[in-house]
Amino acid sequence: MFRTLAIGIFSLLFPVLLSCEKLPDVVVPETPQQEQKENVEGNKEEGKKDEGKKDKENKGDETPKYLEPTSKTLVVYYSFTGNCKSIVTSLTANIEADVLEILPAQEGLDYAANNYAIGSGLISAIREKPNEAASYPAIKPVNRNAADYETIIIVTPLWWSNMAAIMQSYLFQEGSKMKGKTIGLIVSSHSSGISSVVADAKRLVSGGVFHENNLWINASNRDKKADLVKEWIAGFSINTYSMPEKIKITVSGKSLPVKIELNEATKALVAALKEASITYEANDYGGFEKVGALGRSLPTSDSQMTTQPGDVILYSGNQIVLFYGSNSWSYTRIGKIEYGTLDELKSFLKAGQGKISVSLSL
Repeated sequence: MFRTLAIGIFSLLFPVLLSCEKLPDVVVPETPQQEQKENVEGNKEEGKKDEGKKDKENKGDETPKYLEPTSKTLVVYYSFTGNCKSIVTSLTANIEADVLEILPAQEGLDYAANNYAIGSGLISAIREKPNEAASYPAIKPVNRNAADYETIIIVTPLWWSNMAAIMQSYLFQEGSKMKGKTIGLIVSSHSSGISSVVADAKRLVSGGVFHENNLWINASNRDKKADLVKEWIAGFSINTYSMPEKIKITVSGKSLPVKIELNEATKALVAALKEASITYEANDYGGFEKVGALGRSLPTSDSQMTTQPGDVILYSGNQIVLFYGSNSWSYTRIGKIEYGTLDELKSFLKAGQGKISVSLSL
């Protein structure tokens, strides 16, 4: 009886015991190679999904939206330290030109950090494979079409003997549009010669007609850049600068025209305004003016004067004074607000009411 019962119990348990022996075969971990292959394949599939998603997101954004040109000359520049931006200010104070700043797609990178690791790495990648788009760092979309202009002036820093990688990216993308255009080149460096930068420009803009003289701004002549730029332009067949008669001042959504003087300060101010409007804060002072820091310095040509209501004055090279009263001091004159009555001017400037936000624009 017991033997019969034992045989019956064993018959019931045998399939279970047999299945337990096979469990290790089911849960044996995959080899690293198998795991890696699966991960790669999975990443590919995810990548395809992401690409599809990006394609959908970018659909309709393929055609760049360009601004209408206001000049026959385009000044295109990249500036990491600010030196090239300063050169552009001197340049556009003397010629009629639209201005295009080239910016890297990834913001906040310090190309000089860790002994220039990032910057030198970008240049090395381009040197290794100069004909491949993947060698060039991504830049932000541009809003000026090089094909719209007759003359293009390139202002660029020198990096490790070559043209800065960010500017090379722009020319790699847009250089074909410059075929037959007159090309001018201004290069900023500390002391290194610019022959390789010139070679980069001619490689990337192979169809351009390059001006015979390139302008080199370096540590030894940087303090004379304004004069050097003016001399260079004199030998360059482009339109000299034509000052607008007026700029616009806006306070609390209301705008009035400002008839401007013709001097180095207003040339530099207009050049800055061609890039973007300037907004700053101004406060009452002395019961006769609103004064505020412009956020940049302009050339001064101070002379003793007695101001009148509506006068727009440069003080100390970097402050704009808007007068609703009178004062005698040594200033550089910018222009005069065109207004109706004195009460209307005071209302516009919110005289005696404290801080205001002021915007200057063309």
